[in-house]
Amino acid sequence: MTGPFGLSGPVPYWPAGQPETGSALGSSSVCTTGAAAISVGHDYYALLARHDASRLRRRILGGAPSATAAAAGAGFPSAALHDGVADREVILAHVGLVLPFDALIEDLYDVMFERHPYLRALFPESMAFQRTHLARMFDYLVDRLDRPEEIAATFARLGRDHRKLGVRPAHYQAFEDALCEALRRRGGVRWTAAAEDAWLRMLRFAVAAMVDGADAALTEPPYWSATVVDHRLPLPDTAVIRVRPHEPYAYAAGQFAAVESPLVEQAWRAYRLVSTPGPDGEVEFHVRATGAGGVNDALVFRTGVGDVVRLGPPRVGSEPGIGQVAGDRGAGASMAGR
Repeated sequence: MTGPFGLSGPVPYWPAGQPETGSALGSSSVCTTGAAAISVGHDYYALLARHDASRLRRRILGGAPSATAAAAGAGFPSAALHDGVADREVILAHVGLVLPFDALIEDLYDVMFERHPYLRALFPESMAFQRTHLARMFDYLVDRLDRPEEIAATFARLGRDHRKLGVRPAHYQAFEDALCEALRRRGGVRWTAAAEDAWLRMLRFAVAAMVDGADAALTEPPYWSATVVDHRLPLPDTAVIRVRPHEPYAYAAGQFAAVESPLVEQAWRAYRLVSTPGPDGEVEFHVRATGAGGVNDALVFRTGVGDVVRLGPPRVGSEPGIGQVAGDRGAGASMAGR
């Protein structure tokens, strides 16, 4: 499961947040051990926790406007203000310059990790799933810019869900800056300020909705730790897993929840919750191994009774509003013949 705009983290950015200014970025403590081992210091997470507490206090006191309500003054368009139809036309007129999205996204992440190395810790070791997810995000946004209410509802749900990834408002600015640089690299001398502005309005609109979704969920945990109480293999490659959350977990049979294994950190996968809520609060889901060595395989072959996993917020649909993009022929697909 990724985040904002690919954030797994985090989708991406905007994937990823909204400022509380860049102070969270500037105050991180980075410890590098080897080429790929980057971790974020305790001071950084303490600062993020203080930000969350401050946002919750303002929300309880009723003194803080929502992200979309404050959009006009901060440059983040609201659903009522955003001229999605016009921006969609501009983006489609120039999208051929930045396709394929895979190459654009590779440049984006290269720039972001070069400028902010500690952000790499928010992503799993393999970025393949994140790149694919972000490409679908771009397709989804461009295809639906003329339906701002739909985008706002979808990205509000994503914002709520992405809190478990450690994505905070300050991360979105880092993503935006990297996207602008990637667009300029791909677009070359034919890239225009009008096209860049249209991309930024699209991104900021999605970010504002994500921030609102995250703020609305400040009173619930970003994820729930849960102990495995039963693990069976009815088939050689399929596990039936039952877990007991450490805190109350309100869900309905048939909903989906993202699950993270400590064996594959910062990688989440969504599974259907097949159990009916009972007095014991236990949750059951089924997992089929893929042979790719990711979360599925870790849960099927390397997880047992007594192990602890993390559950994301329960929701309707495996990818709220975004999963259907896999079958769409969005802007990138239609232009590139994918």
